[in-house]
Amino acid sequence: MLGGLGVIFALLGAGLLVNARDFRRRALRAQGNVVGLRRSSSSEGDVFYSIVRFTTAYGQAVEAETRFASNPPPARPGQTVTVMYDPSDPHRMRIDTPLGRGSLLGGIFLGVGLVLLLVGVGVGVATLL
Repeated sequence: MLGGLGVIFALLGAGLLVNARDFRRRALRAQGNVVGLRRSSSSEGDVFYSIVRFTTAYGQAVEAETRFASNPPPARPGQTVTVMYDPSDPHRMRIDTPLGRGSLLGGIFLGVGLVLLLVGVGVGVATLL
């Protein structure tokens, strides 16, 4: 049971890491200003999305919301932040932080998955003995 759950977490983490790496490879960077926050409530509590205004390398003004929410907010109104954005769709942007890059979340899922997988294998071996 733990081994199967470990495989799922590890695959999810690896997928997040690959997705984050691919995004970083094609992303361009720009300086942006946080112009607002959007609050989202759930059973776990409130989380926040930062709304950022920036100008692309091609001079297009963009206002976009971060894809990842957090509490506390990833950035607060008035802050200047570095954003990474997809040049083919600048509204697909992330604030250039460990959480925004996707590496942190992917690494956590991969790590938890590997631990669960090892524990599951250990339990299976112990049952055979």
